Amino acid sequence: MFKYPERMANVEHANNAVRAVINQALSRLADLNVRAEWTDGDNIYGHAVSGTLTVDTGDSRFDFPAITSPKISPADLSLLPHDPQTILLTDRVTPARAQELHQRGWGGYADSAGNASLRSDGLVIEMTGKRGPEANRPASSAAPFTKTGLPVTFTLLVAHDFYGHTPSQRSLAMSSGASVGTVNRVIRALRERVPPILDEEGNEFLRLSALEDEWISAYSAMQPSAWPEERFTSDVWKNPSDVLDAVLPPGALLGSEIAAARLGAPIRPASALIHFDGDAHQWKALTRQGRLRRAEDGWIRIRPALWKTLPVPPKNGTAPKLLIRADLLLENDPRLDEIRTQYFGADR
Repeated sequence: MFKYPERMANVEHANNAVRAVINQALSRLADLNVRAEWTDGDNIYGHAVSGTLTVDTGDSRFDFPAITSPKISPADLSLLPHDPQTILLTDRVTPARAQELHQRGWGGYADSAGNASLRSDGLVIEMTGKRGPEANRPASSAAPFTKTGLPVTFTLLVAHDFYGHTPSQRSLAMSSGASVGTVNRVIRALRERVPPILDEEGNEFLRLSALEDEWISAYSAMQPSAWPEERFTSDVWKNPSDVLDAVLPPGALLGSEIAAARLGAPIRPASALIHFDGDAHQWKALTRQGRLRRAEDGWIRIRPALWKTLPVPPKNGTAPKLLIRADLLLENDPRLDEIRTQYFGADR
């Protein structure tokens, strides 16, 4: 069994969404005449919990170390602790997601819809192609991870990392572009989590790395629709190294692998991701500087920033470290995993 990188909290009662996934997965296995039971583990990782799935064939019992998470994003496949024996219980595993699980070194899965892949010496269970209703995150706990809440949570994390304290709610609203009401709902949800993320009095972090991981997971799932990027080619910049050497106008910050290279990581970027929060004048300056032309297969990618005003000073023209870490996971490229881990504090 894998060793968890951080012992977060005892799990006496999984939250409703997690418990629903467990019960539904066990029920679907029962429909396949597979007797299975779940035993809670000792750890919780944001929206995921550890445990053991036991399959009883009548002649033998097979114990699988397991992680249950109602929703799973590409980032979770790397962030959640696992090894080749670990299985994932979640709402639904599509064939594409099953392939990703295999590529990322998971041992198998079982979902609420009845899909399963469980293998051990003397046991093979394979069922694919089933669809089922999606589980919904309770509204109160969802506030930090909605389209309007993610910028608030991002600002909270980044500002705390830089300044060493939690900003005021008004400062969070001004930087993120969210309303004070949205900020209040995010803060309240983080206080009311079980176990809590923020303490009740001083808004000090109690589980910082857990919130970072959950933010990355939610952002990676929502980014393509909420902050879609556009692709360009350039008549001036012939490859990512040219962008790496350029001084971009205000409002343009490097992200993903090109940001990692700018910050010293030993990597040759294959594309150039730019997070842009500038105005029309700055946009014109950027497109003129690079003589950019839109192209579906362009290697220059420009993504709208998820903040209104960057909450901290940029480092060497790059986006904040938390966002670079999320960018690298969104690339879904195993060659970037070591860079992400070594340079951007992942898998802590």
